[in-house]
Amino acid sequence: MLQRAILFFLLLASVSVVWRGRHASNDTLRQALAGHGLAPDVKTIKNLDKSITSGAELDDAKQFVIAYYVDDGSGLLQPPLFLERYDRNRKEWKNASLPDAQAQSADMHVPCLGSIMRITSSAGRLFLDTHINPSAGCTLILSQDMKLEASLYGWVLGGLGEDTLIYHRSQIHFAPVHPAEIARYDLRTKRDMTIFPPKPEPAIRRARAAQLREFYKTNEGWCNKNNDPCDAEYFDSALQGEVATNETGSALALLISYEQIQLVQGDVQKPSGPKDVLYIYRGVGEEAKMEYREMLLADAKARFGDVPLQNLLKPEVLQKIFSEVAPEKP
Repeated sequence: MLQRAILFFLLLASVSVVWRGRHASNDTLRQALAGHGLAPDVKTIKNLDKSITSGAELDDAKQFVIAYYVDDGSGLLQPPLFLERYDRNRKEWKNASLPDAQAQSADMHVPCLGSIMRITSSAGRLFLDTHINPSAGCTLILSQDMKLEASLYGWVLGGLGEDTLIYHRSQIHFAPVHPAEIARYDLRTKRDMTIFPPKPEPAIRRARAAQLREFYKTNEGWCNKNNDPCDAEYFDSALQGEVATNETGSALALLISYEQIQLVQGDVQKPSGPKDVLYIYRGVGEEAKMEYREMLLADAKARFGDVPLQNLLKPEVLQKIFSEVAPEKP
């Protein structure tokens, strides 16, 4: 309960004020469009001669998209978030506005409207990365008709088909512990499911918890001094590199480090865990069928070859991994 209360406070503090950020010039929307050689439709676009701020652009062969806020001179971002989209094939403009966008995290709603850091497109959808503060951000996902489909508290790592996203949930950087969380989001069912940390707890994670439990037994004063919850089940982890995915078998592979992230002043530090731990999943598309295997990367290389993570997701290799490595038991 105390741990949840601390996280709630940190998260609330991190999103309470949204400041003007990227693209904070006083250019008007008309000037921004002219910079791309675009002639705006004055009947469709209403903010042409207003100063804009904290936006981003997507400019490719199919479309031009700009997302921005109107700059009212206060130094704060004032909703709504505006979007203008030019379809190069149809030679027509469309626009939209988002008065609000929220994501769910730690049993609370997180406001996601912040400076737009990047816009990407996939399968007709738009993905807007927003910056809330140095610790957190959201991904806003818009449908082809520019309606908000989902707000994810974190950033997208990849996908399993057009409608299933794999994303990394945001972390509070100034907290004493930094556990990574990787999740799957289904755009059709709106179902969000945690992939990592896996359940039931596998052997390497149990060993890490036991290691920390021994440390905390003799370092209660250290815990108080460093404002650390010293919960042996709650520890640092970090994603190493990119997540590999394969839609066939709904499989993915990721590499996790359990090395200690935050060091404190003084001679006493938490012991570090293993650096390269491999997790292989299949059946990620259906929660009831999802299964995984955990192993040290060095052991995986010895058994299955020193190959890229993507190669481990080939059907014949997956079959070998899941037949040779014993499953975890509750």
